Amino acid sequence: MTVTRDHIRAGFEKLPRFKLSHLNTPLEPLDRLRQTLIDEGVSVPNRMLVKRDDVTGLAFGGNKGRHFEFEIAHILEGGFDTVININHYHSNQARFIAAGCAKAGLKYHIVSIDMVTAPITGNLLLCKLMGAEIHRAPADYGRQVAEKIFARVEAEGGKPYILPDDPFVDLMGTIGFLETGLELEEQFENAGVEGPVRMWGLTGRSIAGLRLYAKNRGLDWRATAVQYSPGSIENFQQVTADRGTQVAEMFDLEVGLDGSDLIVLDAYRGPAYGEPDEGVIEAILKVGKAEGLILDPNYTGKSMSGLIGELREGRIDPDETICFIHSGGLPQLFAHADKFVD
Repeated sequence: MTVTRDHIRAGFEKLPRFKLSHLNTPLEPLDRLRQTLIDEGVSVPNRMLVKRDDVTGLAFGGNKGRHFEFEIAHILEGGFDTVININHYHSNQARFIAAGCAKAGLKYHIVSIDMVTAPITGNLLLCKLMGAEIHRAPADYGRQVAEKIFARVEAEGGKPYILPDDPFVDLMGTIGFLETGLELEEQFENAGVEGPVRMWGLTGRSIAGLRLYAKNRGLDWRATAVQYSPGSIENFQQVTADRGTQVAEMFDLEVGLDGSDLIVLDAYRGPAYGEPDEGVIEAILKVGKAEGLILDPNYTGKSMSGLIGELREGRIDPDETICFIHSGGLPQLFAHADKFVD
């Protein structure tokens, strides 16, 4: 039995929400990129599309604008007045929390770990511009720094919230992209997309939400997730399945996720988190020149490197429509400017 769109929409009406994003985001063709690959002699599917979640609007846009509409509402509902976050120097998430906190009138502390001597640019610069108090620390000390901030805020009479400690944080991205499925189904209908669709994105909550939507709607949307940092594929699949099951229960859906729902590729992750390889740099330049579309070295560049690589290897069904999920990440491109300057 297929879950109806109205059933899924009704689930969202019950959730607290704080508006952050310009929705719906466009679905656009990648015709010139497709032709560029054909000119190389690459066999490509008949249609290649991009879901432009880089244009959600707030703080340079990105998929996390969808995620944090639910998270900021959740924080406000809990009566907190201060958000403490721990994340990497390159973090897009840190930028979006800064933006959400600014819009909601919350105080924000970012404990920026690793690369502690790197210049304040990209996402971290935007955090600063949006009023964040920045604390830089080696990864091993991030938790300790956050707990000290927590204790100080409490002593001053505030009500602090350490973001990574709340289980809801692990679900909000899947929830946000369960809703994105509603957008995409209608956009595919309007665009005349028929047959199987291959959702192409990164390991994370967003592509999992799309796959969860498709399973419950009975749609032939397949999913490939490209790793952007080292990690166990099996662990990612299990965590994703667990989160999918929890979201399915929240929305009273027919089915959750299991480990086989996402194909995971680990050959395109580069040398480390936040470090692009030559394939990523090539992908960013190729897409920029072909489409005027900007990708970033940490996330979408790796995802596109994977798509181009798999097409060149002939490992993608030509009968599938490719839907590339552009999750944003533009600000961090500037932290890697030296890699693109001759």
